[in-house]
Amino acid sequence: MKKINLFSLVFILLLSVSANAFVQPSTSEKEKEWEILFDGKNMDKWKGQAGQKFLEKGWKIKEDMLYLEGRGGNILTKEKYSDFELVFEFNLTEAANSGIKYFVNTVKNQETGKTMINGPEYQVIDDYNYKGIKDDPHGKSSSGALYLLYAPKNKKLNPHGEWNKGRIVAKGKKVEHWLNGVKVVSCKRGSKDYLQRKSTTKFKNDEDYGEQESGHIMLTDHGDVVYFKNIKIRKL
Repeated sequence: MKKINLFSLVFILLLSVSANAFVQPSTSEKEKEWEILFDGKNMDKWKGQAGQKFLEKGWKIKEDMLYLEGRGGNILTKEKYSDFELVFEFNLTEAANSGIKYFVNTVKNQETGKTMINGPEYQVIDDYNYKGIKDDPHGKSSSGALYLLYAPKNKKLNPHGEWNKGRIVAKGKKVEHWLNGVKVVSCKRGSKDYLQRKSTTKFKNDEDYGEQESGHIMLTDHGDVVYFKNIKIRKL
């Protein structure tokens, strides 16, 4: 009787282990969680700021990289995102300036009544050579910053010509900026601190700037050459 019970116990344990192993997601299943926004070949997930299809003028694809040559206008994802993790790689040319905005929506200026498409920005800029930034390479307008609101901390930006890895994590009202594996910004949208900082910037009269529940992702056109690759996002 004891032998039968022992055998049964072993059988149940093996069955349990097998079942647990079966339900564990594979690497390929985990990859399915990610939505590829740029695969190095096409821009089907993007549109021009005015609503038109991806602008071939200005924006170019070469050797699996997306970059701007001349002026092509800002481009946005067709879809809006709320809680998300966005990852991307960027390579700056000398003194180049760009940025990735998120929670992008039509924002109304309460003073003038005018509207514009805007949102918080993960700054992408050559800290070492851009005029006005190279003297303050860790300021609120430097790479990794939440532009004009929060300066990055403990960051290490690779110089132009080398690749950098950026990451934006948004969950509820909390936002994090990461640069090359280091968290450089952490804040809460709409908090007292956030609103106080906003009140000292050019966005002070922009209603609900960065406070919407969802919004587009935007690649900005500042007229400079910056290379992007491996842009993907997953919903949290």
